[in-house]
Parts: sequence; structure tokens; C-alpha cells
Amino acid sequence: MPASTLSQLKSTELFMNRGEEGSESEQGSHFGDTHPSIIEHRDANFLEVRADRTMGCDLDINHGQEFMKSPLADMGAPRDIADHNEMRQKVRDVHLRLPRKPVSKRILPTASLSIRSIPVIYQNDMGFSVRVYDPAAHNTSIRSGLRPALIMYHGGGWTHGLPEMDEELAKFFASELRAVVVNVDYRLAPEHPFPHPMNDCYTALNWTVDNAATYKIDLRRIAIWGFSSGGNLAAAVALKDCLENTTPRVKHVNLVVPVTCHPALYPPIVSSNGASAIRFGTSKEAQLPLATMEKLWETYVASQPSHAYASVLHTVPPEHHPSVHITVAGCDTLRDEGIAYALHLRNHGIDTQLEIIPGVPHEIDLFPRAHASKQYMMNQVRVLNYALNTDF
Repeated sequence: MPASTLSQLKSTELFMNRGEEGSESEQGSHFGDTHPSIIEHRDANFLEVRADRTMGCDLDINHGQEFMKSPLADMGAPRDIADHNEMRQKVRDVHLRLPRKPVSKRILPTASLSIRSIPVIYQNDMGFSVRVYDPAAHNTSIRSGLRPALIMYHGGGWTHGLPEMDEELAKFFASELRAVVVNVDYRLAPEHPFPHPMNDCYTALNWTVDNAATYKIDLRRIAIWGFSSGGNLAAAVALKDCLENTTPRVKHVNLVVPVTCHPALYPPIVSSNGASAIRFGTSKEAQLPLATMEKLWETYVASQPSHAYASVLHTVPPEHHPSVHITVAGCDTLRDEGIAYALHLRNHGIDTQLEIIPGVPHEIDLFPRAHASKQYMMNQVRVLNYALNTDF
């Protein structure tokens, strides 16, 4: 073996051993010096845009711990993301005031939209609402007089978050896809734990199908989209729809940085020392601490973490499951469980695409001016356009 190769192997072995044996702070510091994978190499432009967003705070792009810190830390974010009361207040006071409008190149002229919040009642006293973004008829590309539809599920750890967090994104999708967008305001835990949020999201699919004629929706072109915990809900809705219908009503599923498994149920490949849950979730400066995810899971599912519609990574998908596109962030605690879900689906014969965005943390959507965010958004439109307008 050449000396140079032997030296590289020893260096890699030393790094892995130090990562496994070192303290949390040592691992975080070491992360700032060495990168075992190119997808974990911090995106300098993303950091620059982030520094500008966080009121010009001085961020050292060579400091690994600072990068792993929550991007909202300098804007008054709570210390504990699992504190649903404080997080709900921060959503109103901080998140909703942030510029979130996608700045990616537009393919089509901006469409005029009508936007309405509509209550949805089911099972007598169960209720939530949807925000519907409806492109004006003259803006819509007509195919047999019908339009595609996209159902969106926001993130927020099942305990906080509002559809208005994705308001600009919903407008962007409605305009670029010339689609009716249904943004779901599902009920939240702990007041409404599992399965209520998932049932609301599934009922939103039923509502879209039932109101297809009103909105001129093509029933053959319905897609669902979810971010983080919303990705978990979208995955569950797709599974439930397949298990209850011989022909699924969803044509495509788009999951962004999704939650797919309770940490206590991680397979070895997702829980090893080199996995993202350990590398990015156990540092003192972790943006999305693994301990926080465990608290959020406890709030959401309590004693049912292994339920088929909760830890979807362990659920065998039916062979008629629709196509899936999964996007993960290179420096995200949830990265590897998202990758594992893509492999899980693919290995069961499901048409699955995986996109990895190197060098960025979980909350990529907070910084739309970053080059990585612009490219991510362009790719979202391309994937959804192909899925909704192509027979495959």
C-alpha cells in the first residue's frame, strides 16, 4: 500500500476514534477542523447570508460550533425548541416577520391568486382549516380545463408552526406550477397528539378530492409536500392513502428534511457514532438537538412511537405507493434518517429520488437569498412540475 494512502487511512482512523471517544464539546470543536465527508463541508455563502440575516452578527465561518448553533439564536429563539408555548410565540414574533419569499429564477410570469382560509369539519366535532391559493383562470395552463393540486404540510415539530410560515412558498408554488395549493392548518400537540395531526392531514387530502370540481383540479395530478415534521405527516398520509385505496389518489410525495423515525427506534446505520444524529444532534451548540427531537416525539406520540404512521421508516410501503422525492441537508441532525427512508422506499421498489444539499443545516428555508436555497427552490419546482405534468 502506498505510504500516502496509509497516511490517509491513519488520519481518518484517528479522526473517527477521536469523534467516538471525545466529549460533546470536543466533537463539536473537532467538527470545525476536519470534515469526514464533502457533504458536511460548511457552505460559506450560506453562512454569509445567515450572518447578514441575524442582524449582522459576526460569525466566524471557520467555527464549527457557531455553524451548528440555531440560526434563530441571535433573534431571540427559545433555548428549548420543545417548549411549545414559547415556540408558538416565536413563530408569531419572529418567523412570520422574516423575509421568506423565494428569490429563485421564475419560469412563468407571476400569477394573480385568490387566497382563502376555509374551515374543515369532520367526524362531527373534529375541525381544522386550510388556506387555498387559487391561480386566476387566465393565469392557468389549461389541460382539459383542469389544474394540478399541491397539498402542503408545514413543519414545527408537530407542536408549533402555522401555514402562514409557508405563505410565500405556497404563493410561489401556485404561480410556478399553475396549481391549486392547499396549505393545511392541522391541529397541534400536546393539545391534539397523535393521531389527530395526521388524521387532519389525511382529511385535507379527502377535502381536496371532494372539492376538485369546485377548483377545477385534475384528480390524476395531486401531490403532497411536507417540511420536517410536516414531511413525516406527508409520508404518513401517502402510506395511509395507499393502504386504504387500491389506486392511490396521490401521484407524488415531496419530503424536505423529513422526520422519519423515533430516535429510540433508529436502525444501527442511523444511530452510529458517525451518523448525523450523533454528529449534529449531540453538540452543545446543536441547531436541532437529538434530546429535543426525543421530547417532541414524546409530546406527539407518547406511547405509540412504533405506529405505522409515526415511525414511517419501519413501515413497508405498498407496491402501488406513489413516486417520492426526498431532500436532506448535509449538516442536519435528521439527514441520515431522511436518507434511510429514501433507501427504504427504493429497496421496496418505490420510484424514489434523493437530493442532498451539502454544507447547510436543517432550516435552509430561512435564508432564501443563499445560493444553496435558490438552487433548492428551483429543483423543487422542476421535480413537482415533472411529477404533476408527466405520465410515468
